[in-house]
Amino acid sequence: MSSQRGRDLLLKIGDGADPEVFTTVGAARTVSMSINNQPVDNTMMDGNGFQSMQADAGVQIMELTLEGLFRDAAAEEDLRLSAFNRMVRNYKLLFPNGDLYAAAFVIHEYKRGGSFDGLETFSVALVRTGSGTFTPGA
Repeated sequence: MSSQRGRDLLLKIGDGADPEVFTTVGAARTVSMSINNQPVDNTMMDGNGFQSMQADAGVQIMELTLEGLFRDAAAEEDLRLSAFNRMVRNYKLLFPNGDLYAAAFVIHEYKRGGSFDGLETFSVALVRTGSGTFTPGA
């Protein structure tokens, strides 16, 4: 597999309209995705002392983390209001190879800051709620 440019990993937020329009959250410096599968231990008494796990019975947790600069004031306000109001919003994660993952997320953590002689920065951690849809790139 060849290397892919990190700058091409984009996070977009939906506006909730019908049809829904998605806009890029900001000028991301880092974007990361983590999936945590929590399998269920189904070890039997007659399992000869070996642990047995059932992978599809547990809870799957998906978290996206984005750090960077806001695209504009509207993007900052949209994300901030979603955090303050504890809103479930639709997001899309676009991968450099053209793959797309779409799901509803809630904001787990939101931070913003800056210095007097620099640009304002932000970081946001999103946790998926429900299932999502993966679409392979063309």
